[in-house]
Order: sequence, then structure tokens, then C-alpha cells
Amino acid sequence: MIRALRLTAALLGLFVSGISGLLAQQQPAGPDLSASSLEDLTQMQLRVTSFARKDQDLWTTPAAVFVITKEDIERSAATSIPELLRMVPGVQVAQIDASTWAVSVRGFNSVYASKVLVLIDGRTIYSEIYSGEHWDQNDLPLENIERIEVIRGPGAAVWGTNAVNGVINIITKRARSTVGYGASGQYGRVEDMAHVQWGGSIGDRVQYHSYLFFTDRQPFYTSIGQQAYDGERSLRGGGRIDWQRSVADWITLSGDLYGGRLKQQIQANFALPLGPNHQDSGSIGGGYVLSRWEHKLPHSDTALQFYYDDTSRHELSSAARTRTLDAEYQNHRAAGPRNDMVWGGGFRFTSDHIGGQTLLTMKPEYKNYLVDGFIQDEFTLVPHRLVFTFGSKIQQGTLAGFQLQPSGRLLWSPNEKQSMWGAVSRAAVAPAIQDTGLNVPLNFGTQMGLPVTGFLQGNPNSKPEIAVVYEVGYRRKVTNNLTLDVAAFFNVYDRLQSVEPQTPVFVPTPTPHVQSNLLYENGFSAKTTGTEVALSWKPVPSLSLQANYSWMQAQVKEVDPADDDSLVDTWSTPRNSASGSISWSFVPGWSLNTFASFTDTLPTVSTSNQVPRYTRLDMHISRKIGHAIEVDAGGTNLLTPRHVEFSGDTAALVPSYVPRSFFVKAKWTF
Repeated sequence: MIRALRLTAALLGLFVSGISGLLAQQQPAGPDLSASSLEDLTQMQLRVTSFARKDQDLWTTPAAVFVITKEDIERSAATSIPELLRMVPGVQVAQIDASTWAVSVRGFNSVYASKVLVLIDGRTIYSEIYSGEHWDQNDLPLENIERIEVIRGPGAAVWGTNAVNGVINIITKRARSTVGYGASGQYGRVEDMAHVQWGGSIGDRVQYHSYLFFTDRQPFYTSIGQQAYDGERSLRGGGRIDWQRSVADWITLSGDLYGGRLKQQIQANFALPLGPNHQDSGSIGGGYVLSRWEHKLPHSDTALQFYYDDTSRHELSSAARTRTLDAEYQNHRAAGPRNDMVWGGGFRFTSDHIGGQTLLTMKPEYKNYLVDGFIQDEFTLVPHRLVFTFGSKIQQGTLAGFQLQPSGRLLWSPNEKQSMWGAVSRAAVAPAIQDTGLNVPLNFGTQMGLPVTGFLQGNPNSKPEIAVVYEVGYRRKVTNNLTLDVAAFFNVYDRLQSVEPQTPVFVPTPTPHVQSNLLYENGFSAKTTGTEVALSWKPVPSLSLQANYSWMQAQVKEVDPADDDSLVDTWSTPRNSASGSISWSFVPGWSLNTFASFTDTLPTVSTSNQVPRYTRLDMHISRKIGHAIEVDAGGTNLLTPRHVEFSGDTAALVPSYVPRSFFVKAKWTF
């Protein structure tokens, strides 16, 4: 407790000193009241922007979309974005250690889920080195998030490669929603956090805010109950300026900087120069700056966006750094009463540097480009009843080459309380740099008295993975406060990545040993099916309930049956999963929030190392004291002392056991 109090006091001191000058010049500003609350709305009554890159009613969206609102975030006991995503049907979230998560949509989960595209305010955080996201490097304070829109299924027609199984779009709050000052602190078994924020206005048309966010993620446990060698400590700071230049024009400038230290436990078969017991210490760092201009008229809108991103990661005695320069333009226009079109294009240039002692690639520098254009048109065939949407992204780039990713969707609304939709789409996954150039030393033990070593090697001939996806969905407003959303899919994948053992070779010098390399190849195909159900009910204003269920399975087969010793990143997805939440404001100022989830057995390469099914229960109670103070107390994973959520079959990391945790939190705004 003393550690947490010192941490919070230090940041509060910095906060007070930083705003004291502003307080002398600014008039007191309260919270923004212009934005309407979503507290009395269900999932069917929300508006989304991620499906077609335009604002539209979720009810008229021909795709499986789920929105995590700011009210959902406030009611949750989650302290990170991956933990929030546990409430979304069809999304698989598994915590690997204290600071690492595997997050995927509709299967094929791994540390780097290559078939999901994650965006923050239109800025992609997908790593072309690792083919996935580093969630610890995008650890935003949840107080700054307006909503998270999750598309389950392909979004490649407007977002491009890697948006195969889903798109996760994290949308932060405008500065006008954070005018004022605030601070919060949390102390618990799993993590300690402190967040300070200040914002104001310059005249009537300019608002700004800045923040500092410190996180200290505590070590988890090993399988035998000892403290694991994991955890992370990081500091992030940033800000945003919004300028309403005119009634139709908005200009935004945002950015942040961050740095941190992390610990990892690496599997013994990776022959890397690590510390004792394969313990590795690393660091993360980076930042970005983004500018966006939006011009909105009654029947059209235009947006132009630029951003520069610089991220670096030091681990396993190696370093990886990516610098990205991206420019995008888009236009939305209603061309008559029955035609609504969105189109645009962009250019991206990335410079990747990879170096060190272990994670070597065929060359230290990779310079990649991507040029793309998209168009998506919505045709109203029968007013208020039948709508056809067709679009495609056209891309030419260094990693995926030329790709055409079309999608056709049909939405039928027989009445105002029901809608049904179907879709067929094609999407592609760009090969990552590690797929083409990786060179990691491995240690396989001994055979007949000889050491067996080798390398995990990338393949310059790796091709993009391809998916053809068939989807159907049904939505129903059972009553004004009860909604049902059902989606089903059938996916056909080709050229899935595999790892092929090469013929062992005896090497006599300098020390006799056997060398057996593993090579990345496109050795598998697959067919996957699944169903997702979401139910939302608000029987009275003080009570909100949500329930979700997902079922999915995969049939994976080798392209060449002769390669019966091939390895592949497994399906790594439970067949059944379910979750439910209850939020109850039982008396004024008090609320009780409960979230429960069930995860079925997780299949792995080794049947003896499967992750057993588990059930999580998170619960907390909050109390508002006046308009400025809120205190919170509760626990996570309350049903078991600890449990494991992922297997080490397909990753270098040794999974830790997630412990039961209790926490207290205080928030002050003025």
C-alpha cells in the first residue's frame, strides 16, 4: 500500500504543479454535456463508423458488429483493452503472462494474431515485423476511450490486408469531452495504476487535453505456485487538440510518447543468450503524432489524415524498430436517395530495422510501401427494406503484392423490428518480415548422444494467406429494451502458414552435432464454422444485462499429405465460450457490476498440454461521492486461486498463471 501511495502522491504532485499556471488563466470548466449519453440505449440503437468508414446506424449495418461503449468501460473492472474485449462474442482473449495477451476474432489465436487488424483513431497498430499487435505498447488509459467498435468478419473491402477475421477500432474521446481536471489511482494484486489529466478551452472553438499514465503490472505465478518472471512498468504521456474551424470543418492534432521495462520467461528450446532459467528483460518505447481534417456537409463528408509512428522493442538480446509514415484520403457522398458511396485511397511507407544477437533476419533494414484505393457503394433496392452493398480494396505493396479484396452484402428489413443480412468476402493476410527472413537458434536436446540444434527460418517465398468468407446474420428488437443479435460464418482458408521440419544434417565441426532446421511455408488449408449470439436487456433504467455465446470449430489439413510431420500455429480457440454481465445501480450513488465468462478446453499441438476449461468471475462495487469523487473496490478471477489461459506450444513465451486479485480505486474530477 505504501508503494501505491507514494506513486500516486508523486504523480499528483506533478499534476498540480503542471496545471497551477493554467488555473490562474482559465475559467473553471465542467465536463462536456453536449454529447448524449448511451446509458439508456442497447446495442441495436448505437451508431458505428468502422464498417463503411462512415457514420451509420448499427441496425442497418450488414455485418457482425459489437460496440463497447464508454458506459461499458466505466462499469467494467478491466484495466486494459484486451480485458475489455472479453465481453465481445466471437473474440478470443487469453492472457499469457502479466503483460502479454493473445487476442483474435473467430479463431487462430496466438501471441501475434495475424488475421485481425487493430486501429486507434484510424492509425493501424499492426506490426509488419511480427504479424500482429503488441498490446503492451498500446496500453491507453481507459478513461480516454469513447468506444471500441469490433467487426467480426472481414473488413478488408475498406481497411485492406490483415482485416480478415475482424477489425478492432479503438476510438478516443474528443478534447471537448475531457475539459477539466482529474486524477485516478488503483492499487491491487495484479497491477498498480495512476492517471492524471488536464484539459481546457481556448475560446469557443478550440479544446485540448493532456495526460500522464503510469502502469506497474505485477508478476503472476508459475505452474508450481512460485512467482513468475514477468511483469511490466511503463509511463505514457500524450495530448490532443480539437479545433472547430467552422461549422463544417474540424481539425485534430494528437500524439503521445511512452517507454517501459518488461520481463519475460522464454521456453528452454529457444537457444538464446538469456539470463538464468531463460529469463529475459527487455524494453519498449515509441510515440506517434496524428493530424486529421474533417469537412462535413448535410449529404457528404471528406477526411484527410496523416500520421507518423515510431515504435521500438528490445527483447531476446535483439532490437526491432519500425517507423511509419501514412497518408489517407476518403470521401463519403449520398448520390441521390438510393445511392450512398464511400471511396478513398492512401499511401504508407515503413522502415523496419532488426538487429542484435538472436532475432536475425536476412538483412537488417526493410523498406516497405503500400499504395491502395477503395470504393464501397450502398444501393437501396427497396426503400427501408432491401439494401445491397458492394465494395473492394485494391492494394499494391511490398509484402502482399497486388491484392483485390471485394465484398458483397445484402440487408433485408421486413419490418422495423427485424433485419437479416448475408455477405461474401475475400481477404488476404500479408506475410510478415519474420515469415520471410527470421533466423532464430533452437535447441532440441540430444539424440544418440549428439546435440540436436537448428534454426527457425523465414522463407522468402512465403505467400499471402487467403480467405473466402460466407456470413449471415439476424437482428431483432424483441422489445424496446431487449435485443437479439445472431451471426454465423463459414470461412475457407488457403495457403495458411506452417512450419516444415527440414532433413536433419550431421555437422562434424567445430563440435559434432545434428542440425535440424524449421522453415516457414504455406503448407495448410482450413475450413472454419461458427455461430455467435448476443443478447442485451435493460428491464429498468437502473439495471443492464448482457449475455453472449460463441461456438466455432476448424478443420485444418495439409496441402501436401506427404508432409505428415508439418507443424502449424494451431486453431488455439475453444469450441464453446460464453459471458454475461450485470450492472445494477441499486441505490443512488451506488452500483454493483459483475462480469462472468466461461472458456472451453483450448486445443493445442500436444494433447497432453491442453489448457483446461475455466470460468472467470469479476465483481466490483462503486460509490459516487458528490460530483467529483468516485471510489471503487472489487476483485477479478474470484472463483479460483489461479488458472492458465494459453499454451506454450506455439510461442516462445512460457505462459503464467493468472491469479485471483483484489483492488481498490479512487477517481477525482473537477
